[in-house]
Amino acid sequence: MPYRILGGTKFYERAEIKDCVAYLRLINQEKDDLAFERIVNNPKRSIGESTLKNIHEFAKENNLNLERASIKMLEQNLIKPKAKIGLNLFINSLSKWRNDIIIKRSNHIKLLQIVLDESGYSAMLKNKKDVDNENRLENIKELLSAMKEFDNLESFLEHVSLATSVDQEWDGEKINMMTMHAAKGLEFDVVFLPGWEEGLFPHQKSIEEKGQNGLEEERRLAYVGITRAKKKAIISFSMNRFYQGDWIDSMASRFIDELPEKNIDKNSFFDEEINNDEDFEFNQDFEIEEGTRSPGWIRYQKRIK
Repeated sequence: MPYRILGGTKFYERAEIKDCVAYLRLINQEKDDLAFERIVNNPKRSIGESTLKNIHEFAKENNLNLERASIKMLEQNLIKPKAKIGLNLFINSLSKWRNDIIIKRSNHIKLLQIVLDESGYSAMLKNKKDVDNENRLENIKELLSAMKEFDNLESFLEHVSLATSVDQEWDGEKINMMTMHAAKGLEFDVVFLPGWEEGLFPHQKSIEEKGQNGLEEERRLAYVGITRAKKKAIISFSMNRFYQGDWIDSMASRFIDELPEKNIDKNSFFDEEINNDEDFEFNQDFEIEEGTRSPGWIRYQKRIK
């Protein structure tokens, strides 16, 4: 279905995703100078602009790619001492990661996990404790989950290349996709509001970090979302969600319970199933493996006890 994204950043255009892809591109192909430039000092390795400029000049003079030029300059002791340590570590890491693919036969998902840990990229995000970096870590987890759909590194990188090169036409009949924050001040005949589940909306982190104030902020955002619709607002939630490689049980957002009955028209397969049997209850006669449970599931358990 054709769509356009308003006021947001496409997934593969996010800085942390570009960084991860750049690592994988350079590991896959040492001649990828753009990828080299992006990650050679990310996270910080004391490789400044002057050092990178010198590498560029050496590469041009000797008809080499940036990685080969770096190796030659290290061998000839042409890099300043502080930058030399960081650059040498980076070059050795690239060699090690390539061997992980060839010798250890690490798949592309495991490879990225190793790269994020050994490069210090994960630690860099974890050490900066703020919401933005937490979101970046979540995006990287989503990337790792998405990579499972591909057989190998080459097919994944090919997909990324195609996904980032598509020039979407802005005009025409398309679905407008945006966050509820970005929707403020806008109105549409019909609005779809998916993901109204405990833990997602209201978001668990908002409640944990701000308590009742965080919940009220989420409730005001729910009001914003609903009132964007001039004719109809379609709210949906999932009973099960595949998240970061696992299925988790979900529960409808508390905000749905707060909607006035006279203004809503329920359409639920689960409601129909339950109405057929008033004594319906979860079957307790079999054991369920302990796994990830969503905040909604935990809230449901408290409700039925």
